[in-house]
Amino acid sequence: MRARAAGYLDVCPISWEGKKVLDLGSGCGLTGLCVASAGAIVTMTELPGCTSTLCENCELSLAATPDRWTVKDAVWGVVGDVTAWGQVTDLGYEWDYILGADLIYSDDSTPHLMQTLLHSCRGKTEFIMSFELRRKEDLNFLKGLAEHGFGFRKLPASELH
Repeated sequence: MRARAAGYLDVCPISWEGKKVLDLGSGCGLTGLCVASAGAIVTMTELPGCTSTLCENCELSLAATPDRWTVKDAVWGVVGDVTAWGQVTDLGYEWDYILGADLIYSDDSTPHLMQTLLHSCRGKTEFIMSFELRRKEDLNFLKGLAEHGFGFRKLPASELH
């Protein structure tokens, strides 16, 4: 799924140059690496203690442009709260884009993801998410986004890379 998300971002009609991007749940960093390579200034995030491979991939792939990327430990939720994953991280809210691939994986984490999005998506921020609908319950996240004023659309297969 991350490869599909990165493939789409590689061909989508967004000029990434100078855009401030937050990549949630970056994993190994494929999505963030793609947009950083296209000129975005990217903060890639992963759970505390899970960023070593992400950092290594950034250092290897983006060595020539160290000013375009940052790796940050991140715990989703209401800023100031403590969750099972640790103290919730304030990721800020001055983002042009927030990206996420395969973020819907646990009924426990999804409400925390929603809180992070509500805090970090302000005004001009666009949230681009890629995920595979695995369970009927996953639709509840999309309903929650709609209830909070997020608009969304499913991309047709013809637009995917």
